[in-house]
Amino acid sequence: MERIISRIRHHFLRTPIHTTTTSNCDLWEETLVRENGYVFFSDINYAGQNPAIWDALDHLRRIQAKLIRHGDAAFDDAALMEDIYGALRYWLDRDFQNPNWWFNQIGMVSNLAAVVLVLLDHLPQPMIDQAAALIRRGSIAGAPAILDWTGANLSWGIRNTVYHALIIGDDALLQTAVDRLSQEIHIPAHPHDEGIKPDMSFYQHGQILYSCGYGRSFTYETAHLISLLSGTPYAIPDDKIALFEDFVLDGQRYMMRGLAVDYQTVGREIARPGALSSAAFAQAADYLLHTAECRRQEEMRAYRTSLLGGDDTFTATKYFPNSYFLVHKTPDFHISVKGYHTIYKGTEWGLAENRLGYNLNYGGVMTMMATGDEYFDLNPLTDYAKIPGTTAPAWDDQTLWERSVGDWKAEAGTNDDCGGYAADGYGVLHLRVEHDGIAGYKAYFTYPEGMVCLGCGLSGPEPLYTTVDQAFCPDAPFDARQIHKGECTANGGFAYHNLGDAPMTAEAKIVQGAWSRNSPAQSAEPVWGCVFLCTIDHAAHDSYAYAITAREGNPTAITAIINTPKEQRVTFSDGTSLAVLRDADGCCIDVVR
Repeated sequence: MERIISRIRHHFLRTPIHTTTTSNCDLWEETLVRENGYVFFSDINYAGQNPAIWDALDHLRRIQAKLIRHGDAAFDDAALMEDIYGALRYWLDRDFQNPNWWFNQIGMVSNLAAVVLVLLDHLPQPMIDQAAALIRRGSIAGAPAILDWTGANLSWGIRNTVYHALIIGDDALLQTAVDRLSQEIHIPAHPHDEGIKPDMSFYQHGQILYSCGYGRSFTYETAHLISLLSGTPYAIPDDKIALFEDFVLDGQRYMMRGLAVDYQTVGREIARPGALSSAAFAQAADYLLHTAECRRQEEMRAYRTSLLGGDDTFTATKYFPNSYFLVHKTPDFHISVKGYHTIYKGTEWGLAENRLGYNLNYGGVMTMMATGDEYFDLNPLTDYAKIPGTTAPAWDDQTLWERSVGDWKAEAGTNDDCGGYAADGYGVLHLRVEHDGIAGYKAYFTYPEGMVCLGCGLSGPEPLYTTVDQAFCPDAPFDARQIHKGECTANGGFAYHNLGDAPMTAEAKIVQGAWSRNSPAQSAEPVWGCVFLCTIDHAAHDSYAYAITAREGNPTAITAIINTPKEQRVTFSDGTSLAVLRDADGCCIDVVR
């Protein structure tokens, strides 16, 4: 156990200081109050009971920040340590709690346990016992229901149980926790169960693609525990580590580029600042690279390098059949598109987070990243009626908010006309749009230079738009202009080529918004940014056809297009032909290579 505790301390005291931690350290100096042996902070609302953002928890985070800032030197500073002990006593004696069970059993416990483990050799036993009693709430010892949790929630509960076992020296509890985590690293027998899917995508909260939301937490915590336990009697079995590596490299690696993850994979977390950061995956990869049992070291190292801003040469096209998700990656870009099916839910909203995200449920949502900056923290400025790839009416925030009625709700598709294919840089995803009075057919075809997007038979409430893209514009704003058949427009690392009769309209303008639009618990302070928007108005046309390539690319490889409800086909200059065929008996994909 001492070896594991030593590893935890080593990691904790050497964690690079990030922006939030630095801010917390500064606030320590500015707002610290010493009173009757206690230390607290005048700017923290300890009585606040917001279930989405719990202000009081920042008290424990500031203790952590101070320890991280000073590292091992903190223990040689008597005045600093007295303040840290006073701050810890303040929390322990008041036992702050929140209406949201998550904070009481997971968030508070993890933050408190980390502080106690770092200070374990310096704290009097009565204070350790007092802390252990609070930490027990988030441990299997005090909450055996944790054993029935899944995915990220389970990994948090196991981490807290491991911490609790180390603090109280309970060998049996530690082994129970490790055994339960090992069981969770598996592919469920039922195709709709949560967790790691056969295609290496990840579900949580039902059939929702959460690979880089809850899946991010599951990966970070599991990789950390694999690293902490490696080489000890409590080590995770090798076959479980092997499956976990496959999940990371054959699943999550496809869902990010550079410093950012694909916004379609984070669920309701899109409403939080920094939700698209890939930093946790870089740290998880680092844990695995320093674990002797991990076998795919070369791939993991290249993956980690790309997440830290290095070259991303990963080239792959993959269709995830369990999540109806097609991903196309080259050294120039990451492009993805999401399907639409009765067993699949596009996103969720809860605790009023992501209440504008109704259109994220639609099939055809797309992500296009060249640098990873395209959508990073775009949420406050996003026109949520115009999600990239979707066909939807021009609903305002109030209408979208009203459609997202009910807490912890998610919308599933209304038909099963959805499927995909991928091999050797070519891929297909097709779907039938059918919701909210909107109908039509869509198909997406990847090829080495990009993706061709086709839509036909489209109808619905007017005005009805298909959004080609909505992303940050790194260049100067420009007025709206039309792009006709054979023309193109560009933004950032991409060019958008109009191949159909319906004109595209592109513009870039300064937009003002606030994080509170999509999550009232977040800041209402205004933020600004230059946003590129490219749309197709269906007032006169019920179809579209366009191609997405790298900015300097062109669609010359595309030699023929058919775009009807019965047949959507693209033929390429190398002889490859990809098609979606529909008749009275159903739908199929035709591939000629």
